[in-house]
Amino acid sequence: MGRKIFFFGGIMMDNIYVIAPFDLTKEQIHLMEEQMIDRPYKVTFIETLFPYEKTLQKIPASASVIVSRGGLGEYLHTEAQIPYVHIPVTPYDLLRAVAQVYVKGYRKIVVLMFHQIINDAEAFSLDFKDATVQVLSYNHLKDLNQVLQDLIKTEQVDVIIGDRRAVLSADQYSLDTRLIKSGQEALQLALEQAIRTIELKYQEQSKIKELELILHSMQQAVIVVDGKNKIKTYNEKAKAIFPRLIQSNAYRKVVSNETLIHHIDNQEDYRNILVEVESQKVLATTLITRTNGLNAGAIQMFEKLDDIQQLELKIRKEVFKKGLIAKHTFSDIITVNEEMKSLIQTAAVYARSEGTVLIYGETGTGKELFAQSIHNASHRQKNPFVSLNCGSLSESLLESELFGYEEGSFTGAKRGGQAGLLELAHEGTLFLDEINEMSRAFQTKMLRVLQEQEVRRVGGKRNIPVDVRIICASNVLIENLIEQGEFKEDFFYRISTLPLDILPLRNRKDDIIPLALHFLKTEMDRENRYLTWQDTSPFSPLLFYPWLGNTRELQNIIRRIVITYPHNEITKDGVEQFFKTSLRKRKKEILIPVLDSYKDMEKELWKKLFHQFTGTKEEFCQKYNISSTTLWRKISNGK
Repeated sequence: MGRKIFFFGGIMMDNIYVIAPFDLTKEQIHLMEEQMIDRPYKVTFIETLFPYEKTLQKIPASASVIVSRGGLGEYLHTEAQIPYVHIPVTPYDLLRAVAQVYVKGYRKIVVLMFHQIINDAEAFSLDFKDATVQVLSYNHLKDLNQVLQDLIKTEQVDVIIGDRRAVLSADQYSLDTRLIKSGQEALQLALEQAIRTIELKYQEQSKIKELELILHSMQQAVIVVDGKNKIKTYNEKAKAIFPRLIQSNAYRKVVSNETLIHHIDNQEDYRNILVEVESQKVLATTLITRTNGLNAGAIQMFEKLDDIQQLELKIRKEVFKKGLIAKHTFSDIITVNEEMKSLIQTAAVYARSEGTVLIYGETGTGKELFAQSIHNASHRQKNPFVSLNCGSLSESLLESELFGYEEGSFTGAKRGGQAGLLELAHEGTLFLDEINEMSRAFQTKMLRVLQEQEVRRVGGKRNIPVDVRIICASNVLIENLIEQGEFKEDFFYRISTLPLDILPLRNRKDDIIPLALHFLKTEMDRENRYLTWQDTSPFSPLLFYPWLGNTRELQNIIRRIVITYPHNEITKDGVEQFFKTSLRKRKKEILIPVLDSYKDMEKELWKKLFHQFTGTKEEFCQKYNISSTTLWRKISNGK
């Protein structure tokens, strides 16, 4: 039998196999097939054969669900190892069968069925004034024969109403019998349950794949342990630290470090503990999982100290390569839009204050440009301006970067320690981009710094006074994160004294051409190329582009025009042709369905861009100027 595949909402579906231990009428078959109209499921009906092995042979391994009843269903479910849905016997089915034998004069009526079917009939009773009705069950064929023999011996039976096995056995004792059949309502209920079983299976598979994607994309090595200290799963990075993972799933055999074993046995969370495993220094975190208050296992995460130090070195180079100077002022913000002009005036007022500023804006809208401008318009303009992207660091690195550390606080710490960015920004401004990526635990630490105006280095014993103005930025509404429990409300109020909301470029189209002309002149100087245009009409095609990357994307497009434009004079036809050729692939990539909200459409766009990108994850993040943490938040269901 060929495998038949159907799709529903992107999920691959196979056949539902119905094997009833009684003859289905044409009407029943027709109604069940009709039930599947406009629904992407195929129902296949198979005749019951004896012995049951013959029936089993007709069911392919690709079947999604078996729908059957009684001993036959139990056998098929056990042997085929395919999800099984039981056809119930409804009260009406049983009442109808008893009534049919009653009107024929039978008064000692016995209902005898497999135990699973009887469970369906336990919720009701039958009352006939001049007849006795017994409801009996059996588990095995041996039980069935014993029940029949007892009934015959005590003369308690005129007729047996039962399932197919009971009827066939009763026939051997020359008893009158009637096969009980599940009615149409029961068949339809079973079919709906089969559909739900398939849908739940694929939903579960989807969740598992999402978790695997998250697990294998993490920078840390991860081991997941169940409540019996057996390793359930792990990622590739874990194998590099624990080579015995491929040989055993026993936690104690794989992880020989007594400190880590103690963490698991003690069922307590431990964070950022420095331990040695397999002759390697690692930073370990243990998080205990619980279900209904009971231990359900643990998740352990490990970071090699060498990797942390290499990442720290890379981050320090990136943080300090610009120096501690704010280069931009409000005059560098190109705009003719009245709302943007009003926003600049508001920001200039904020600059005269010492209050914390929270800047909202999508990627590429110029949040740091505003932050630098506020700094340069304030009385702190001659002092340091320090910026840090919170989404690019783990919690442990973020702490050492902002707070600094003392000598000997961990292996590899610099002699004499290292001042944190809060200290370096003393009497100046600290700009924290993607503040929405900061963990709740670290928000608590930062809240204390803001309240007390002092910082303690990692491993230090004294508090260092700091005078720093904080400007934060986020590309998502933090109020939504508060509702989801991902952001502390008290910390939000502390950092959002003075809010700014930068408009995306698509909402201020009057700025597109002035910005394009500004970038055009800048890029021509950089590339040492001179282009001409008669008026601004050649740039009108830019007004119809969505600019999801905002000003940063516009600048990249203009740079590409300067480098690749085939003529010296820019014309409208030439720009339109440029979009058709140079941006053809990009247009194809951003075709997305219209969803309920812009947030959902943005998430769909990021997914399409990422899955069609041919380079590495790091190259993707570099191209679109986002951190890996932000990338996974944008494309996960998460969430």
